[in-house]
Amino acid sequence: MLAPVAVAAEEKGQLELPSQSITATASEETADGPITGYVAKRSTTGAKTDTPITEIPQSISVISADRMRDQGALTVQDALRYVSGVRAETFGLDSRGDWSKVRGSSPALFLDGLQQSFGTYTNVRTDPFTLERLEVLKGPASMLYGQSPVGGLINQVSKRPKTEQHTELQLQYGNYNRKQVAVDTTGPLNPQGTLLYRLVAIQRDSDTQVDHVKDNRQVLMPSLTWRPNDDIDWTILANIQRDDSGSTTQFFPHTGTVWNAPYGRIHSNRFASEPGFDEYDSDQTALTSQFSWHLNDTWTLRQNLRWQKSKVSYQSIYSAFAKKPLFKPDNQTLDRVYYVSKPEVKVWVADQNAEARFDTGPLQHTLLLGGDYQHAVINQDSASGPATPLNVYDPVYGTFDPSVIRLTASPEQRVMQQGLYAQDQIKYEQWLLTLGLRKDWAASQAQGSARQKDDKVTGRAGLTYLFDNGIAPYLSYSESFQPQVGLNRRTLEPYVPLKGKQWELGVKYQPVGSNSLYTAAVYDIREQNRRMPDPLDAMNTLQSGETRARGLELEALVAVTPDWDLIGTYSYTDTTVIKGSPAEQGKRLASVPENMASVWSQHRFSIGDISGFSVGAGVRYVGTSWDGADRLKTPSTTLVDAMLGYRYQNWNLTLNATNLEDKTYYTTCLARGDCFIGNRRTLVGTLAYNF
Repeated sequence: MLAPVAVAAEEKGQLELPSQSITATASEETADGPITGYVAKRSTTGAKTDTPITEIPQSISVISADRMRDQGALTVQDALRYVSGVRAETFGLDSRGDWSKVRGSSPALFLDGLQQSFGTYTNVRTDPFTLERLEVLKGPASMLYGQSPVGGLINQVSKRPKTEQHTELQLQYGNYNRKQVAVDTTGPLNPQGTLLYRLVAIQRDSDTQVDHVKDNRQVLMPSLTWRPNDDIDWTILANIQRDDSGSTTQFFPHTGTVWNAPYGRIHSNRFASEPGFDEYDSDQTALTSQFSWHLNDTWTLRQNLRWQKSKVSYQSIYSAFAKKPLFKPDNQTLDRVYYVSKPEVKVWVADQNAEARFDTGPLQHTLLLGGDYQHAVINQDSASGPATPLNVYDPVYGTFDPSVIRLTASPEQRVMQQGLYAQDQIKYEQWLLTLGLRKDWAASQAQGSARQKDDKVTGRAGLTYLFDNGIAPYLSYSESFQPQVGLNRRTLEPYVPLKGKQWELGVKYQPVGSNSLYTAAVYDIREQNRRMPDPLDAMNTLQSGETRARGLELEALVAVTPDWDLIGTYSYTDTTVIKGSPAEQGKRLASVPENMASVWSQHRFSIGDISGFSVGAGVRYVGTSWDGADRLKTPSTTLVDAMLGYRYQNWNLTLNATNLEDKTYYTTCLARGDCFIGNRRTLVGTLAYNF
């Protein structure tokens, strides 16, 4: 029967139906997919299953692609600036890697759930434009990922194909003559939508804050997803990256940086190496397979597999910072040393598991059974020695003759690991018990020497209570282990792995129906078997050290209104060498500030009838840190960041500024004698067209 208004219209020879409202809702977030805004609700990094953040009994911070874009993150370490418990940019603007400290320890770098980095200075830096999200799992994670540091790990999640057609073209220009063009296009390849594609590409030509050092990059990252039905999902990702750069780290001594010198501070753009000689060029080719098969309502099978080949040419000349006296009699000239390293690394990594979701009486289980494997082969030619001096206040280059360099091949190094793990997330009414256990077999072997073997059992246990209002307090215990390569020179016994353990008490709060997340945690971390100098042999190290890190972390990601996002963090970290050499015992760990805090605010608004404007600002405070011997303190610093944006139809224009006041500051000074300078003011404009 037609409504009266329709009947009236019919009498006039027309048929008019009543108006109806249709509300579009965003697709449900997946644990490894895109995030709308700043707040993730789910993650795979914390449990290797699709789990709500509030149900993970360990601290985890997720940085979305939207947040990285708004904050103008040019590197992965840039994206970590507003994360509690994380000291981003530990070694300043170092172009050779993305460095950070998580709860006082250097984290492991993972890409799509698989370890990415093997050795030091052996692979490329992941570009944030290729990522969907960054996830920081804080504290020991060996039960899930095998050998890894006690402080935690950073999992970088790549962009993958989407079901809807979308393309972004991006042009970028910034100071230091930064010019970048990038494209990100995705969508279906057939009408049925069973084949999806994505292509991410980057071309950059740029200088850096340091004279004579480039930051050029080429990235090609195609991917293909085959989804014949709702149960099978298979994605193949390729990554080809070429970086043409140099070393922005000059290793200048304490005098002339944090300490005054007769001729003042060494300028922040000063280049200590030689033009035409200095380089940090890295090439990487990688192929990743991600397969998932939902067998039935209970079982899901997954396999992640990656082959990766990396090649680096690293050669540089820098200050001989450990030599005394630091300056020659003219108080301007420093001795220099050269270092050349040309590693090549081939890696196979794999992780396969079976997940079962089932009930036993009143208990709901998410059971995970899996095994993983790593195999890395590292070949390296290297050389080092004295170079010619340089006047760092009035440099004259060209005095060093590279023909004196004689490369020496290091024995081929093989690193292997196999692991078996089991985890059960058991839910009873509003209680959630997470139990996990793992057995690892690790081995390393240098060509011509005996194989060094280690095995270890690690575990994790967590208890969470899920209140109806979104509050989730938890208590957890977790362990780590990290094999150490080499022998004690005096006893000829192999070094045993580092062992770590953590107790953590925390609470997470995600208000029902909101897009906000509040977290608080206190923790106590202990690590044993730390290597320390041998008092009887300066060329040897012993293993009887133990360290402790205790702290408090507060983090709030608040959607104040649909147009106003707010981030606030505070971190307190207390570190101590409990057992160590006389020079270390009782001292703080190097490069770990006791206090850190940050606030970021982003607001979208209209001016009159014109909408599409946005403005953001942030303040970062990094407290004082020490050199590892409690003799030299790196001063605290407070930095201001800002952004302005305007969106019109398919166009988006953004201007980002970091270190807006252009402060000269130092991120770390070490007892060995050198300091690392931070990023000066960076201005970058980005024009994007989406269709």
